[in-house]
Amino acid sequence: MRDLKPLVADLDRIPGSALFDALFPVAIREQGQASGPVAMSAYALHALNPPCQLPIDDAIASLLPSWDISIEEVPWYLAKQFGSDAVLASVERIRARHTDPTALTRLQTVEYWIRAAPAGA
Repeated sequence: MRDLKPLVADLDRIPGSALFDALFPVAIREQGQASGPVAMSAYALHALNPPCQLPIDDAIASLLPSWDISIEEVPWYLAKQFGSDAVLASVERIRARHTDPTALTRLQTVEYWIRAAPAGA
């Protein structure tokens, strides 16, 4: 946390579209052994809340290939952008098109994080 607040303060001067383009693709990657960049990007994305450059279904679908389900800031960011009900509706639409167990687990986890979000998350 010590490093995140100054990082967010520094990034606050960057235009929203550039922030989204820089942070979102990293925040939805698998963490692997180098979890720092993913976790920091997700934290900054959620804290700074730049406008999402994707339609909601595309944003949710982009989580399916590699998003680490322990990174709750990404679904919380999407809920800030589109509203919790819209995120949950998108999950339902996308779930209807998928049979892959990993994708279905990620969709279920998006639902979990949206429902578990603290007030103002």
